[in-house]
Amino acid sequence: MKAYIISIAVSAIIAAVVNMISPDKWAKYTGIVTGLVVVLCIGRPILELANTNVFAGFSFNESVLSNEGEKQFRNEVKKELEMQLEGDIKTRVENEFGRKCSVDVMIGVNDNGEITGVDKIIIYGKGFDNAVIGRLKELYGAKEIVTNGSEKVSQKTE
Repeated sequence: MKAYIISIAVSAIIAAVVNMISPDKWAKYTGIVTGLVVVLCIGRPILELANTNVFAGFSFNESVLSNEGEKQFRNEVKKELEMQLEGDIKTRVENEFGRKCSVDVMIGVNDNGEITGVDKIIIYGKGFDNAVIGRLKELYGAKEIVTNGSEKVSQKTE
Protein backbone atom coordinates (compact mmCIF):
# COMPACT_ATOMS: atom_id res chain seq x y z
CA MET A 1 0.00 0.00 0.00
CA LYS A 2 2.89 2.32 0.83
CA ALA A 3 4.47 1.77 -2.60
CA TYR A 4 1.10 2.44 -4.26
CA ILE A 5 0.70 5.81 -2.53
CA ILE A 6 4.32 6.75 -3.26
CA SER A 7 3.90 5.91 -6.98
CA ILE A 8 0.79 8.12 -7.18
CA ALA A 9 2.56 11.01 -5.39
CA VAL A 10 5.69 10.73 -7.56
CA SER A 11 3.68 10.56 -10.79
CA ALA A 12 1.64 13.62 -9.73
CA ILE A 13 4.83 15.57 -8.92
CA ILE A 14 6.47 14.58 -12.22
CA ALA A 15 3.28 15.53 -14.08
CA ALA A 16 3.28 18.96 -12.42
CA VAL A 17 6.96 19.54 -13.26
CA VAL A 18 6.46 18.45 -16.91
CA ASN A 19 3.45 20.79 -17.21
CA MET A 20 5.48 23.71 -15.80
CA ILE A 21 8.49 23.28 -18.09
CA SER A 22 6.60 22.52 -21.28
CA PRO A 23 6.00 25.40 -23.72
CA ASP A 24 2.60 27.09 -23.60
CA LYS A 25 1.57 25.80 -27.03
CA TRP A 26 2.05 22.18 -25.79
CA ALA A 27 0.29 22.73 -22.48
CA LYS A 28 -2.97 20.99 -23.31
CA TYR A 29 -1.17 17.97 -24.85
CA THR A 30 1.22 17.52 -21.97
CA GLY A 31 -1.70 17.96 -19.57
CA ILE A 32 -3.60 15.13 -21.26
CA VAL A 33 -0.59 12.80 -21.31
CA THR A 34 0.47 13.47 -17.73
CA GLY A 35 -3.15 13.21 -16.57
CA LEU A 36 -3.42 9.77 -18.20
CA VAL A 37 -0.21 8.67 -16.48
CA VAL A 38 -1.59 9.73 -13.09
CA VAL A 39 -4.93 7.99 -13.78
CA LEU A 40 -3.11 4.81 -14.78
CA CYS A 41 -1.10 4.92 -11.56
CA ILE A 42 -4.31 5.28 -9.59
CA GLY A 43 -6.05 2.51 -11.55
CA ARG A 44 -3.14 0.06 -11.44
CA PRO A 45 -4.65 -2.14 -8.66
CA ILE A 46 -7.82 -2.55 -10.70
CA LEU A 47 -5.80 -3.65 -13.74
CA GLU A 48 -3.85 -6.10 -11.59
CA LEU A 49 -7.07 -7.48 -10.12
CA ALA A 50 -8.48 -8.08 -13.61
CA ASN A 51 -5.44 -10.19 -14.49
CA THR A 52 -5.46 -12.38 -11.37
CA ASN A 53 -7.25 -15.66 -10.81
CA VAL A 54 -9.46 -15.16 -7.77
CA PHE A 55 -9.87 -18.92 -7.29
CA ALA A 56 -6.12 -19.68 -7.43
CA GLY A 57 -5.86 -20.60 -3.73
CA PHE A 58 -8.83 -22.97 -3.73
CA SER A 59 -8.58 -26.70 -4.31
CA PHE A 60 -11.47 -27.23 -6.71
CA ASN A 61 -11.74 -27.46 -10.44
CA GLU A 62 -13.48 -24.44 -11.96
CA SER A 63 -15.11 -26.54 -14.69
CA VAL A 64 -16.65 -28.78 -12.03
CA LEU A 65 -17.94 -25.72 -10.21
CA SER A 66 -19.54 -24.32 -13.33
CA ASN A 67 -21.06 -27.73 -14.18
CA GLU A 68 -22.46 -28.11 -10.65
CA GLY A 69 -23.88 -24.59 -10.76
CA GLU A 70 -25.46 -25.30 -14.13
CA LYS A 71 -26.97 -28.56 -12.83
CA GLN A 72 -28.36 -26.78 -9.79
CA PHE A 73 -29.83 -24.03 -11.98
CA ARG A 74 -31.44 -26.61 -14.27
CA ASN A 75 -32.89 -28.44 -11.27
CA GLU A 76 -34.36 -25.19 -9.95
CA VAL A 77 -35.88 -24.41 -13.36
CA LYS A 78 -37.31 -27.94 -13.51
CA LYS A 79 -38.85 -27.64 -10.01
CA GLU A 80 -40.34 -24.24 -10.81
CA LEU A 81 -41.78 -25.52 -14.08
CA GLU A 82 -43.28 -28.53 -12.31
CA MET A 83 -44.89 -26.30 -9.68
CA GLN A 84 -46.31 -23.97 -12.33
CA LEU A 85 -47.72 -26.90 -14.31
CA GLU A 86 -49.23 -28.45 -11.19
CA GLY A 87 -51.07 -25.24 -10.41
CA ASP A 88 -52.14 -24.81 -14.04
CA ILE A 89 -53.46 -28.36 -14.34
CA LYS A 90 -55.32 -28.14 -11.03
CA THR A 91 -56.99 -24.87 -12.08
CA ARG A 92 -57.81 -26.22 -15.54
CA VAL A 93 -59.42 -29.41 -14.17
CA GLU A 94 -61.46 -27.41 -11.67
CA ASN A 95 -62.60 -24.84 -14.25
CA GLU A 96 -63.22 -27.11 -17.25
CA PHE A 97 -64.51 -30.22 -15.51
CA GLY A 98 -65.67 -28.94 -12.12
CA ARG A 99 -63.62 -31.46 -10.16
CA LYS A 100 -61.42 -30.76 -7.16
CA CYS A 101 -58.02 -32.37 -7.24
CA SER A 102 -54.36 -32.08 -6.43
CA VAL A 103 -51.65 -32.80 -8.98
CA ASP A 104 -48.05 -33.94 -9.22
CA VAL A 105 -46.10 -33.36 -12.43
CA MET A 106 -42.81 -34.97 -13.41
CA ILE A 107 -40.79 -33.27 -16.11
CA GLY A 108 -38.48 -35.33 -18.32
CA VAL A 109 -34.81 -34.37 -18.69
CA ASN A 110 -32.35 -35.89 -21.17
CA ASP A 111 -28.66 -36.71 -20.59
CA ASN A 112 -27.65 -33.16 -21.56
CA GLY A 113 -29.90 -31.71 -18.85
CA GLU A 114 -32.41 -30.37 -21.37
CA ILE A 115 -36.13 -30.52 -20.58
CA THR A 116 -37.85 -32.97 -22.92
CA GLY A 117 -41.45 -32.47 -21.85
CA VAL A 118 -44.00 -33.76 -19.37
CA ASP A 119 -43.27 -37.39 -18.48
CA LYS A 120 -46.00 -38.06 -15.96
CA ILE A 121 -49.02 -36.37 -14.42
CA ILE A 122 -50.53 -37.84 -11.27
CA ILE A 123 -54.02 -36.60 -10.43
CA TYR A 124 -55.30 -37.13 -6.88
CA GLY A 125 -59.06 -37.07 -6.58
CA LYS A 126 -62.19 -38.93 -7.66
CA GLY A 127 -64.23 -39.11 -10.84
CA PHE A 128 -61.63 -38.60 -13.55
CA ASP A 129 -62.70 -40.21 -16.79
CA ASN A 130 -61.13 -40.54 -20.24
CA ALA A 131 -62.34 -37.06 -21.24
CA VAL A 132 -60.20 -35.43 -18.53
CA ILE A 133 -57.22 -37.66 -19.26
CA GLY A 134 -57.49 -37.12 -23.02
CA ARG A 135 -57.73 -33.34 -22.60
CA LEU A 136 -54.66 -33.23 -20.35
CA LYS A 137 -52.66 -35.42 -22.76
CA GLU A 138 -53.69 -33.13 -25.61
CA LEU A 139 -52.74 -29.93 -23.75
CA TYR A 140 -49.57 -30.98 -21.96
CA GLY A 141 -48.26 -33.80 -24.16
CA ALA A 142 -47.80 -36.05 -21.15
CA LYS A 143 -46.46 -39.51 -21.82
CA GLU A 144 -48.40 -40.95 -18.88
CA ILE A 145 -51.35 -39.76 -16.80
CA VAL A 146 -52.20 -41.63 -13.62
CA THR A 147 -55.36 -41.05 -11.61
CA ASN A 148 -55.34 -41.83 -7.93
CA GLY A 149 -58.71 -42.05 -6.23
CA SER A 150 -57.36 -40.94 -2.88
CA GLU A 151 -56.27 -37.55 -1.70
CA LYS A 152 -52.62 -36.60 -1.90
CA VAL A 153 -51.04 -37.48 1.43
CA SER A 154 -47.56 -36.02 1.22
CA GLN A 155 -45.36 -33.98 -1.08
CA LYS A 156 -43.45 -35.88 -3.76
CA THR A 157 -39.82 -36.66 -3.05
CA GLU A 158 -36.87 -36.50 -5.39
